[in-house]
Amino acid sequence: MSSFPSSTVPGLLALILSATSGCSLFDVHNEMQQARQDLVLIAGRLHSNESGRSALVALLDTREKLVTYRIAAPGEAFYFTEAQGAYQLLAFDDRNGNFALDQEEPRQWLPNAQGAALQVQPDDAARADLSLANSIQLASNDLAPAPAIDLSLEVLRHEQPRIRRNYLQPVTFSDPRFNLENIQLGAWQPLTFLREVGYGLYLLKPWDKSKEPIFLVHGINASPQDWQALAEGIDTERFQLVLFHYPSGLPLNNSAYMLSVSLRDVQRRYAPERMHVMAHSMGGLVARRALQMLSADEGQALCLFITLSTPWDGHPSATSGLQNVPLEVPVWKDMAPGSAYLQQLFTSPLPAHIHQWLLVSYAGNNRLLPEPNDGVVPLSSELRSAAQDEADQLYLLNENHTSILSSRRTEELLQRALQNLPAQGCER
Repeated sequence: MSSFPSSTVPGLLALILSATSGCSLFDVHNEMQQARQDLVLIAGRLHSNESGRSALVALLDTREKLVTYRIAAPGEAFYFTEAQGAYQLLAFDDRNGNFALDQEEPRQWLPNAQGAALQVQPDDAARADLSLANSIQLASNDLAPAPAIDLSLEVLRHEQPRIRRNYLQPVTFSDPRFNLENIQLGAWQPLTFLREVGYGLYLLKPWDKSKEPIFLVHGINASPQDWQALAEGIDTERFQLVLFHYPSGLPLNNSAYMLSVSLRDVQRRYAPERMHVMAHSMGGLVARRALQMLSADEGQALCLFITLSTPWDGHPSATSGLQNVPLEVPVWKDMAPGSAYLQQLFTSPLPAHIHQWLLVSYAGNNRLLPEPNDGVVPLSSELRSAAQDEADQLYLLNENHTSILSSRRTEELLQRALQNLPAQGCER
């Protein structure tokens, strides 16, 4: 299959997605079409929980076997995207924190959970409508019989192969899941990536409850390997590095939701006193939305949010792609300047206790872009006014879009940000 002419979509494919193959474009388009046929969305909302706590929401198959689960705050919607079929929902208030449904804990069981046709990129109104399908309310007298459920990590790792492989397991940066083949799979065949690799939350060293987790979020067409050079300069006696791995070809809201799920799961299971997030490029767009999704209580432990070379205002070539190529490529829709996703990022500020550091790269100017850029992203996008307004610290680095990940100056700034944290808590 031939490539599209470079003049048709000169920027996004060559500079962001690092590919010009029409085959790749058809791959992601076809996967989105196939998703509508093969997958179903099971959505709902935890309207209330008498205790005021977040509830555990388990998705079960017709044999009452666990498929997966979420943690939902009162008033919050939850989502599952699974293969076509019948499912059940079981929500409960885990009052003693053992992740298992105990006799005295309120629960609600929906043995015939309602599914809906999958929408790849629903708007806010559609999301709200979808979340009405399965309504959950938990009160202290909700003690009706329900299937036994145990979401403790010991049980999950024994019964769920994906969790055993992908959840807080120690890896190295040379792990094959991070190789070029899987990077390209995540960008161009994200549903195949989910089946074969899956979302991942990995460690470089075994979990140590005395350390502060730092979640590292890579950018588009990338993997956790991007963090290898900077990781060497982080004090791993004090900090626990946590690698978030996601397929960059999916709608950004999907990956942001899964990152928020990961953040709250770690917070609920391990209760670290402080957590931090660092993100590169498009990963900053994913990470900021994830932080917005957390409830006020869940976000209290988040102290530091550092972004590197993030295109806060999107990329103009995404608009070119949408206008000139009649295929469905979700990341183009999200990355187009003025998109609903980008607008949503700053409709509400992050909590004031989160220290935000903005690291902006400006070298490597590429003449294919009509304005100053770092070789990939327009400088004006990195310097979106709303992002500057919230930043505690803003630094311009004489690096290009990728060299910022191995720069001595970047390392110095990351160390400074971590060393300048308050002795306790997150408040300034």
